[in-house]
Amino acid sequence: MARIRHGVAGKPVAHSLSPVLTALVHAHLSRKNQIDLPGLKGVAIIPTEGVENALAWGYAGSLPSPPDWDYVNSPLGKFRANALLDRAVNASMEYVDPDSRLPNTELPKQNFKKHRYHEDEVWISLTSPLKHQLSAAAVKCVDNAMEIRSVNTLRWDGQSWWAASTDGMGMRIVAEAFGYPTSGVIGITGGGGAARSVASAWTQGGGQVRQLGGRRTLDENGPWSLCDSSSDFEVDFDTDNGDISVGYKKMEGDFDSRVNYLSKNADGRWFLCAQHLMSWAKLWAPEYSSDLPSLSLLMTRLIAVEVHLS
Repeated sequence: MARIRHGVAGKPVAHSLSPVLTALVHAHLSRKNQIDLPGLKGVAIIPTEGVENALAWGYAGSLPSPPDWDYVNSPLGKFRANALLDRAVNASMEYVDPDSRLPNTELPKQNFKKHRYHEDEVWISLTSPLKHQLSAAAVKCVDNAMEIRSVNTLRWDGQSWWAASTDGMGMRIVAEAFGYPTSGVIGITGGGGAARSVASAWTQGGGQVRQLGGRRTLDENGPWSLCDSSSDFEVDFDTDNGDISVGYKKMEGDFDSRVNYLSKNADGRWFLCAQHLMSWAKLWAPEYSSDLPSLSLLMTRLIAVEVHLS
């Protein structure tokens, strides 16, 4: 029987909520009728500054010294961590509808080709500083991830590594949910992997990009439309001081207080949830893209898990 292993790789990753999101979306799909999804064998965090170590985990299936995950102060894969995460995810499934206070929008429709699941599926989420490190010879792409040097999603199907870039579509989803014009001008500070993905997707959607400086900047001849017009909103990939955040920290408070905060603030959890949903829709399980939880339902359940784990 096919099983899925998911890892999030980069540095730092001990704070990552990607393992929670994978468990939540898998639980959501597994509870639907007529969906033949492989079981979730496990989730992991892979602290590394080299993408070759992430691929090595994919082949080996384990880490020699798994690190503690911040939310349970124990390594994922160990009984205690697994039990706590499973308990929190199961509790969150009681929320069958999204909290009405949270912003929401439809996920973009996907064209898909149904694929066969390998008996040992490996899915990897890449974060900084790994997104630009893969060579074109190492992976097959379902989009322009290699052209823009921004890979944040990988899948091993038993024969090949497949890659996608979902940060850009994730940002478009969050912008729409919070009422920003998705065909307008986005102001971007920075030019790293996530910034390139956002600039490319924003342009593909009919918008324009204003470069606002940063430690790195976008190449002028890249697949994005640069302009000098005033931006409708800004995203800062260097210091995270923009209108939509790309990072997140641990939250305090009960369920309602967290919902109230996230209903008014485009915290990085929104960006993470949106790009994670697009990873499922574009690469991991595209045939089930119409069955995925909505953005606001996934956020509702994520809040519930974080409260439970705290």
